[in-house]
Amino acid sequence: MRQRSVKVHTHQPNPFTTMAHFQFHSAYYLVIFYSFRNLCEGLK
Repeated sequence: MRQRSVKVHTHQPNPFTTMAHFQFHSAYYLVIFYSFRNLCEGLK
């Protein structure tokens, strides 16, 4: 459901939606990176 709305937004070259889309993905990967780093530190 959420991916469908994202595909609709990508068809329109709107800088604001593109920036919001990029910020959402960067924050998503940042959370994965920190959780992975904490997991590695916990295994030591």
